[in-house]
Amino acid sequence: MSLEFDLETQDTPFIDRLDEEARDAIHEASMYIIEELGIQVKHDEAVEYFEEAGATVEDEYLVTADRSLIEENVETAPESFTLHARNPDNNLEIGGEDTFRAPGYGAPNVRTFEDGRRSSTTDDYELFMKLAQQEDVINSTGYNVAEPTDIDQEVKHLEMVKRSLEFTDMPVMVSTYGQDRTDANLEMIGMVMDDPELSKTYAAGLVNTVPPRTLDSAMTGGLVGLAKEGQAPVVSSFIQAGASGPGTMAGAVALANAENLMGITLAQLINPGNPVVYGVPASNLDMRYGSLSIGSAESALFANFAGTMGRYYGVPSRGGGGLTDSKTVDYQAGFESMLVNAAAEFSGVDFVLHSAGIIESYSTISPEKFVLDAEALRFLDRFQEGYKIDEEMLALDIVEKIDPDDHFLGESHTLKFAGEDFLIPELVDKRSHGDWRGDGEKTAFEMGHDRVEELVDSYSKPELDEDVQEELDAFVKEESARIMDEA
Repeated sequence: MSLEFDLETQDTPFIDRLDEEARDAIHEASMYIIEELGIQVKHDEAVEYFEEAGATVEDEYLVTADRSLIEENVETAPESFTLHARNPDNNLEIGGEDTFRAPGYGAPNVRTFEDGRRSSTTDDYELFMKLAQQEDVINSTGYNVAEPTDIDQEVKHLEMVKRSLEFTDMPVMVSTYGQDRTDANLEMIGMVMDDPELSKTYAAGLVNTVPPRTLDSAMTGGLVGLAKEGQAPVVSSFIQAGASGPGTMAGAVALANAENLMGITLAQLINPGNPVVYGVPASNLDMRYGSLSIGSAESALFANFAGTMGRYYGVPSRGGGGLTDSKTVDYQAGFESMLVNAAAEFSGVDFVLHSAGIIESYSTISPEKFVLDAEALRFLDRFQEGYKIDEEMLALDIVEKIDPDDHFLGESHTLKFAGEDFLIPELVDKRSHGDWRGDGEKTAFEMGHDRVEELVDSYSKPELDEDVQEELDAFVKEESARIMDEA
C-alpha cells in the first residue's frame, strides 16, 4: 500500500482560561488600580522616572499614572529576547521557541534521602549547580538555588553567582536585592563573558513586588540596575490570595497585573525596549491553617493566567514550576509538582523558576526531588513533541505480515523505531515486580538518591580561562572585604 503524505501531529494549543472579554476586564480593573488607587514605589530614582514621564507622586511614594503612560511603555517591551550563556550553544530565546527552566529558588533548607532536613550550605549550592549542568531539561543556573547559611548574608550574592559561573556554562540569574548587589553581579558576568560593557543580555533577575500595591526599595533598586545595563528583570507579583491579595482569583489577578505593569513600565522608562518578563508566581492561602499553598489547583490557574496575559501584552511570561507543599519526596510532591509544571507548559509560559527540587512551600529543596522533577519534565517534553505520520511509521505492511495472536517483538521495524519513537525513562521504574523486589524494593526517593550520585560522579566542570578565574576570584575577595568593612 502506498500513502502519499508526511505529517506531524499538531502543536499543543495553549490553554487560555480567559477569553478576550475576560482579559480586557482584567486589564480595565488593573488600570483603575493604577490610575485611581496608585502603586507605592519606594525608590527615589524610580519615582523620578515616573514623575518625568507625567505620573503623579503623592506622600509615601504613592504613584498614580494615566493608562496611556502604562500602555505605551508596555508596548515598547520586546516580545522575545536572547539570554546569552558563556557557552553560546546554551543561549536561550526567551519568548521564542525556548522555555527557560531553572531549579528551585530561595530555599534555606535541604532535605536528602540520607540526612533528612537541615540548613543548606555552600556545598549544597555547588551540588545543585552540578545537577543543573547535568540534567538536559534544566537550562539555567537560576539564583539562590539553595540559600547557603554558612556564608555571611551580606556577601552571599557574590559567592553564589561566582559558583553559577564556575560550575555551569548556562545562562545565569543575579541578585536583585538592592542595586549595589545587582551591579556587582553584573560586573562579574562582564568579566566571564569578556564583555565589561554588557553589550548583550546575559542575566535575568527576579524582581518581586510586595503586595498589596508596593514596589519596595531593594527590589526596585535591582530592577533599576538591570534595566540600566540592558539586562532582564523578571517582574513578578507574588500575591497570596486571601492574605496579601483579595480572597478571589479575579481580584488577586487584577492586583497582580497592576503591580506587574507598573514594574514593566519602569523598566521601559529607564531603557526603552529593555527585555522584561511578566511574572505571576501567585498562590492562595489555605484558609484552614493560614498557610501558603503553592501546590494547589489555584497555583496552576495563576500559571495559566501568566501565560495568557503575557501573550495579551506581547511580552514573555513567567509562572509555574515543580511546586508542592509536601514536606518530603512523596506522592503529594509528585502530583502537585506535575500539575503546576504541566499548567505552565500547556499555558505557554516562557520562563519557569522552581522547575525542579522544591518541597515544603519554597522553604526546602531536595536533590532527589530535583532529578525526579527533571524526569517529569522529560515526560512533558515527549508529549509536546508529538509523533510523525507517514507510510513507514504507519507500518501497514508489518501489520499485514503479522497474524492475529502473534506479536511484533522480533520485527526489524520494531527494533529500528521503538527505541527512537518511545521515551525511555532515565529514572522511573518500569520493571516487573520480581525485578523491583530483587533490587531492594526501592522507592522513588531512593532511586532519586541513586540518580543524584550518578550525575555527580559523571560531572565535569566546564572549562573557564585561568586568567578569568583569577580575576573573578580577586573581585569576589576584594568586594567581600569592602562590604564586611562597611558592615
